[in-house]
Parts: sequence; C-alpha cells; structure tokens
Amino acid sequence: MDASAQYQRLFTVNEANELLPVLRPLVERILDNIRRLKSASETVIRREQLDPEAPDLMARLTQDSEITRLVEQVKQWVETINGHGCMCKGVEQGLIDFPCVFGSEVVFLCWQLGEASVMFWHRIEDGFAGRRPLLDVEGSEPESGTSYH
Repeated sequence: MDASAQYQRLFTVNEANELLPVLRPLVERILDNIRRLKSASETVIRREQLDPEAPDLMARLTQDSEITRLVEQVKQWVETINGHGCMCKGVEQGLIDFPCVFGSEVVFLCWQLGEASVMFWHRIEDGFAGRRPLLDVEGSEPESGTSYH
C-alpha cells in the first residue's frame, strides 16, 4: 500500500506556510488553555485536598466544570488543526507536522510555535529529535524542483 494513502493531505512547503496564519492563533489558544488548565487543576487539588499521585486524579478533576470546559476546548482546537490535514503532535510544545512527499518517501514538515515559517523536516520514525533544516536533505535541495506532493 502507498504510504501517502494513510494521510488526508500531502503538503508542499508553500502550502504548509500558507496555512500558518490559520494555525498559529489556534496553537496560541491551546497553549493559553493549557496554562489555565494547570492553574485550575492546582486550585481544585488544593481545595479538594486531592492526592496528585492518585490514579483517579483526572476523573476527579474533570468533575470540575471549568476544567471540563478547558479540556473540551483544547480537544476541539486540536481537531480543527488536524482537520486541515496536518497533525498537532506536541500540544504543550506547539508542534505541528505536515505530511509531505520527498522523493519516494513520506516525511513530515515540522513547525513549532515561535518559528516564522516551516523551516524543518524529519522522517516519520525520527520524530522531533530528528528535525533537519529544509536544505539538509542528503545532498538535494528541497526547493530544487523535487515535488513535495
């Protein structure tokens, strides 16, 4: 089976960059909600005198309507991001991967909140730790006519 068939969409570098103005505010909202979620969780833990190591902690926390609302908003924004064909990979780090074809291989273009544009890529199995600059493609330049979709 073609590896690209498992992805909703394949991106070029330009297509990924064109989507950033839509994605950036969503990622910022997610990170803001995560900060609020941590604060609300700490408040509930103190108020209810919950054990932070308890196996049922999340179930107890989601009994709080504010925490439930914040979690649901984060889930909705992640679904919105994923609905564009890219993947919200590191919610707390503001990471988004864009499936892309390089040669005969599907790789991920990789963007993180704070970066001006998509400037990195990595093989799927290498993850974020294997990020390389776009021009580092084993002797080929990504913008040199190689199709990215």
